[in-house]
Amino acid sequence: MNTNQNWIIVAPAGATYLSDFLTEIPANCLFNKKQTGCGATELAIRNSIPTIIAMPYVALVKNKTIYRKDDISVLGVYEGVQEQDIIDYAKSHSPLKIAVTYDSLPRTIRALKTAGLNPYKELFLLVDEWHVLFNSYSFRHTAIKNLLAEAAKFDRATYMTATPIEQEYVLEELKHLPVCEINWPHLIEVNIRSRQTSKPAHYIVKECRKVLDSRLEHNLHIFVNSVEFIAKVIDLAKLTPEQVKVVCSVSGDNGENNQRKLGKDYPIGQPSDPVRKINFYTSTCFEGCDLYDENGVTFIVSDGNKSHTLLDISTLFTQICGRLRDSKYKGEIIHVYSTTKYSRDVTLDEFVAATKKTLQEAVQYADEINSLSDTAREKTLSKIKYINEQYVRIEDNRLVVDRNFANMDIVNFKICRHIYRTYVNLTNELQRNGYTITRHSFSEIMEKIEDKANTRVTFKELFDEYHRLKTTRPFFSLDNHEELCTRIALKYPLVKQAYDELGTAKVQALKYHVGNIRRELTKQVRLPSEYKIVKMIDTVFPKQMFISKSKAKSELQRIYDDLGIQQTAKAADLAKWYEIKETAPKINGKTTACITIIRDRMIAK
Repeated sequence: MNTNQNWIIVAPAGATYLSDFLTEIPANCLFNKKQTGCGATELAIRNSIPTIIAMPYVALVKNKTIYRKDDISVLGVYEGVQEQDIIDYAKSHSPLKIAVTYDSLPRTIRALKTAGLNPYKELFLLVDEWHVLFNSYSFRHTAIKNLLAEAAKFDRATYMTATPIEQEYVLEELKHLPVCEINWPHLIEVNIRSRQTSKPAHYIVKECRKVLDSRLEHNLHIFVNSVEFIAKVIDLAKLTPEQVKVVCSVSGDNGENNQRKLGKDYPIGQPSDPVRKINFYTSTCFEGCDLYDENGVTFIVSDGNKSHTLLDISTLFTQICGRLRDSKYKGEIIHVYSTTKYSRDVTLDEFVAATKKTLQEAVQYADEINSLSDTAREKTLSKIKYINEQYVRIEDNRLVVDRNFANMDIVNFKICRHIYRTYVNLTNELQRNGYTITRHSFSEIMEKIEDKANTRVTFKELFDEYHRLKTTRPFFSLDNHEELCTRIALKYPLVKQAYDELGTAKVQALKYHVGNIRRELTKQVRLPSEYKIVKMIDTVFPKQMFISKSKAKSELQRIYDDLGIQQTAKAADLAKWYEIKETAPKINGKTTACITIIRDRMIAK
């Protein structure tokens, strides 16, 4: 196997799983399997190679151990599993197959050594979902550093994911590893149905009620990294415990806090629990969990006001898209999101430049201190109560610069303050990662229409939404497009009239200008010219207000031309249809010949 440079393995035509063409996982590399659900961990479990699989979450470990549906013995190591349990398993099983959480790897190695084994030489280490090492680096720093230190001691160790971090942001400890990538001939195309809304929770509430009240066959699988959000939806939608499954962290204090937020009537479940009509998952299920539901529909929620719900498109978002294994709606994902409200004063490029500058200054500062003699350095560091430099820490009487934190800052800025800041940015990022955006939905328009505060909605927004509803099919019947069109038409009849009589292309050519649209509609009405003239004049000239004769003449000429009337317009023509008054007021200090329309002489019908 090539261990010096990147390489690609081409999957044969018709291959679905890695086991169709591989007998083992490639060793000593960053392994990009490219596709979730391709049986990579199962290959590592079922072959004859003694293996430790390190996973980011307890739920994943349980999914591959105690919740297995076959008789393969895989030991799961997480909080509550003792070292003696590991020793007993090691002495009684062959080949060893052990799934551990990232945090549990060091004590697993200690136990294996106690059992008389040399795990670094005798076992293969597979670090699964390695992109989580980066995503969790700041708040699981100690556990990840310990894992990386232990992994470096193995003769054979591989870091595996279907959603790798962009190469420039890979953890410093892993940058030396070559990349092995699987080239699948037929990857499933995933279409993203975007739902932009200022109130993501209320949107999800409506979707839940539609499924339940209409007794639709669909089951909703809602991925959102916020237990507070889930509790709010349960409350607002009035969901009963029998209708809901919630899967979130149960580790330590998190479990107690999460259960308190949900209430005692809504127990925290496991991924393998029976499917309910409404199923919620936090980040504990974003990666690696296998979910099965033929009628399952995936919702991903990103709340712009809660940064921990904003997902990196290249990793977490893509991982979620692969969680439902057998759904007939597998290729359709609904992304409900609101944009962030962060300041636009700092661009991504500016932030990257500033971060790199800060990192460079940190390196220079560390080099200066570290260049001192041991005695001088110890004395200097003892006097520093606080290291007022980003990305720097004291370690073994030296200053250490952690470039990983700088990369994390850049990626987090990119996610929170760039990608989710605008609809365009988010759409571009989705498309860059290979997703097809099949419908650009503006749910916010319907929210504005329903807003009791009478939020202003432009004609362009209304018309574009009406056009979208008329030209796209509803996804799994949760949207009743005709009903939504009717609601728009009742409140804004001009939208329907323009769509039906002029068409989208003509309205766009008129630049959505309401006055121009009304005039164009009038031209097409089968009425005498006199009536058409009056109707068009009414859209241009206000009553009981000064109108300069020059403006009256030019606008009237335009109306004649639009209607195909071969006549030279005069301001005095208005007297044919209106009672008028000629005046000469001063406008901007200049005497101006004007006409004022008093009232109608002729009523346009």
